[in-house]
Amino acid sequence: MSTQTLISPISATWFFKRSLIGLWRTLLLAWLFVLIGCGQDELPELDTAEILANSAEKMRSLAGFHFEIDRDGALAYLDGSRTLAFGSGGGDYVAPDRARAQVRIIAPGFVTTVSVISVGEIQWETNVVTGVWTELPPDWGFNPTVLFDPDVGIQSILTNDLSNIVQQEPVEIEGEPAYLISADVRGANLHQLSGFLIGPDDATIQLWIKPETFEMLRVQIVDPPDGDQTEDAIWIIDFSEFGNTLAIEPPVISEQ
Repeated sequence: MSTQTLISPISATWFFKRSLIGLWRTLLLAWLFVLIGCGQDELPELDTAEILANSAEKMRSLAGFHFEIDRDGALAYLDGSRTLAFGSGGGDYVAPDRARAQVRIIAPGFVTTVSVISVGEIQWETNVVTGVWTELPPDWGFNPTVLFDPDVGIQSILTNDLSNIVQQEPVEIEGEPAYLISADVRGANLHQLSGFLIGPDDATIQLWIKPETFEMLRVQIVDPPDGDQTEDAIWIIDFSEFGNTLAIEPPVISEQ
């Protein structure tokens, strides 16, 4: 009897502790599942055509934005002699027809950066050697005001030039969820809008679009080899600072 009296309280305490530990484990797991569920909110399910149309309209309505353009793979030449190639660029666009950018240029034996200002169809660029502002010939090189033109620019491509459109699983970009859409894109219009840097053959495109506001966060274009090229040219355009505007004026041209 004395042995049973000693064992019973010890057993009861042991089972109580085991039960308490089990309860805490269950509560902890339930809490973790709640946290995981909250971190994986699904994006609103929308038709792909509706997402593209909304994004095009949103980009058309913006007063301005910042852009960064990067290129990898095959070189894209800015001049007919194929000596100056576009490396990367970044700047600001102000609707409807003004832009200011820094462009990294790759040339035989050196790499440099030039400044570019675009007002409508007129462009000025700092000389590669002297840094002096000069007006560029018409239709020379890349003009961001054409690429981002509200009526005929990349916004128009979203609704007119895409085929084989597929809405992928949502992704994160800069820590925020986004719609991801893949498609084929006709190269003819893209060729004109990019200052003949992209195309003219059809390419593939991916679009990262912000939910609810439909701002376009990123565009990636894979341009297949053309002519004597042996590899794709990969273009990535990132957008930010939506709605921001800067005063962009023609440069002061030094008298020669």
